[in-house]
Amino acid sequence: MPKPGQRVVFICSGNICRSPLAEYYARSLGLKADSCGLDCGVGFPADPRAFEFGKTLGLDLSVHETKRVDQFDFLPDDLIVVMEPKHLKKFQQQVSNQHKIILAGLFCPDPLPYLHDPYNCNLHFFHHCEECVISSVRRLCGRQ
Repeated sequence: MPKPGQRVVFICSGNICRSPLAEYYARSLGLKADSCGLDCGVGFPADPRAFEFGKTLGLDLSVHETKRVDQFDFLPDDLIVVMEPKHLKKFQQQVSNQHKIILAGLFCPDPLPYLHDPYNCNLHFFHHCEECVISSVRRLCGRQ
């Protein structure tokens, strides 16, 4: 769990589905949070399905713009939360191995090492993936 006042940075591949939802949900629970992507462009909106899913939770992802890890201003005390095991290594290669990094899925009620990227999935599985992100963030924040 993050220390009081510690910023949590959620990272996925494209910064359009999983990490922005995690960021905005964590903020709604009172955390300092941000997000970025390992393999994305800059300035793109959240996926429309993530935007719609967020609305069902009272989250407004309309202002989200993608950010790439190599252009993100990391702080030394940031807690890095990645969605897949391969993101651990990519983050260390592209940014640093000095940060504390955890897998988001390990905070799911039934821990998972890998939170699937829903980008190329049907709407039903997209919602399932985003629900896993939400349950992970809820538990990370200590909100069983």
